[in-house]
Amino acid sequence: MKPIRWRGRALALLAVALAAGLVATAAAGATPPTRENIGVIPYEFSVDCSPYGFAFANNVRGQESLWIETFYDAGGNPVKVVVHDGFTETDTNSVTGKTLPFSQTWVNTYDLVAGTRTVVGKAFLMTDPGKGVVILDTGRVVFDAPHHVSFESGPHPVLHGDIDQLACTALAS
Repeated sequence: MKPIRWRGRALALLAVALAAGLVATAAAGATPPTRENIGVIPYEFSVDCSPYGFAFANNVRGQESLWIETFYDAGGNPVKVVVHDGFTETDTNSVTGKTLPFSQTWVNTYDLVAGTRTVVGKAFLMTDPGKGVVILDTGRVVFDAPHHVSFESGPHPVLHGDIDQLACTALAS
């Protein structure tokens, strides 16, 4: 199975926020859940579409919203981290100027005891005003190890494909 590229726009920020939240709460010995609002993170980047046979770049511009909940056992140990994440962006064909809206609204639940990650929601949605939905990855996926799916429901072309290739293909038509 090909590794999944979940558009790591805020992965570094997420890792730092999770580590800081876990350290701060463990030091305080608190057992109530904590919530940290990372806020809105603007981003912009380009993807070369030539590896997929297209002579243009996908110029991406958007913003991501992120907040994290951490749950603890009676001893103050973190047992579950829930990451609420979403983005809205515009993908643009650098040659033709064609633009397509792209979005996500999903929840990642990390069960620290069981060692699983469960993803639910609208992972990826891209629509073409003239054609309708061109990318739809939605439903539920449970990972019992990185990149190992133990359960899935719903359509998941991104999970089993290449997000950049799918977006470039949509912008080419």
